[in-house]
Amino acid sequence: MLRLGFVLTLLVLLLAGCGGGGSASQKDIQKQFEAIQSLAAEGALVADGAADGRTTDVFVRVHTGYLDEAARKVHAQLSSERASGAAERDRIRAARLASSVADQLARLGDDPGDHETASRIKRGLERDAAVAERGAG
Repeated sequence: MLRLGFVLTLLVLLLAGCGGGGSASQKDIQKQFEAIQSLAAEGALVADGAADGRTTDVFVRVHTGYLDEAARKVHAQLSSERASGAAERDRIRAARLASSVADQLARLGDDPGDHETASRIKRGLERDAAVAERGAG
């Protein structure tokens, strides 16, 4: 739970620092990629526990709910901003990635007892975390 608090605090700080509805710099977008990477990596850990049956369904539902909400906030933030040149391309990629992470987390939370689906989601979130890490520079 301490890690969840850290992730959510980090996310709030990142979102507060990036404004909203305005112009995003490359540095702002890199910070959003960092937030996405953190959320995807945390989600992959939860999915791993669900896939192996090491976590309760309630824990998975609650934890993925928090992570899903945070990923949707990142997506909304990125979608409301604009950038120029390469930063705009990266902003669009980051927004799509945040949406993908949120969707996977929502699917995991919808049926945390499905071990096979949890395993697939784990792999997808690990891939998304790696993509986000590259985007963060």
